[in-house]
Amino acid sequence: MKLILLPYAGAHVNVFAELQKQLQASCPELAVLSLEYPGHGRRFSEKPSGSIRDITADLFSLLKKSLDPQEELILLGYSMGSLIAYELAHALIESGYPVIKLLFMAATPPHRIEAVDEEEPDDDTLLERCRIYGLIKEGQFASQQMRQLFLPALRSDITAVNRYNLDNQYRCRRFDPAVQIAVFQGLEDRSVTAVQDWSDLSEREIPYHTYPGGHFFYYEFQQQVYHHIIGFITSGQTSPFKGGSGQ
Repeated sequence: MKLILLPYAGAHVNVFAELQKQLQASCPELAVLSLEYPGHGRRFSEKPSGSIRDITADLFSLLKKSLDPQEELILLGYSMGSLIAYELAHALIESGYPVIKLLFMAATPPHRIEAVDEEEPDDDTLLERCRIYGLIKEGQFASQQMRQLFLPALRSDITAVNRYNLDNQYRCRRFDPAVQIAVFQGLEDRSVTAVQDWSDLSEREIPYHTYPGGHFFYYEFQQQVYHHIIGFITSGQTSPFKGGSGQ
């Protein structure tokens, strides 16, 4: 069994490193693979992509070279990573790979993401918007050097998400009920909407976890989040999602 991790927009380091340690201790039989997008992390020299479809195709091409077609797969995505996990899971399933579980964290359901067809604003305005919605950490782009190095990838990621439904046209592609899905959400996350509509993705009841934090609740409530992630991966026993606003 293999867990594939997909990070949030603008990530340049393995943001799941501590989770991987926890998983290795709790589930030593589980192989864990943390992916990086073009223009991010060890792929920094590559050009970032402003298209979710292109990022997904790139990752799928890389995965096909190493995946065992018989190995069961679990995908976990955070924020933009949830959107890519959704698209990548469909691509894998359509090619015959056994995807058994999906974990979507800190994200609006794909078919509910508002389409935005306009150029992103200047750097200061873009960063201020991200700060207001809690999409970046305090001081993350304080220096000019940090902006020059890492802002282009973040800008491309935001463009990719904003333009996703210009192509997808708000279509919702459901998963077979055999695929287990769990949703993790910060109750104070202003960047996420329509959380209840994750239920559109499956006829199966969807487990749902909330935390009294913002977009990066993953860091605010690490041990609790790890406990819930590991519990879902190992047994799938979580509280049933009843719909509503997440309260």
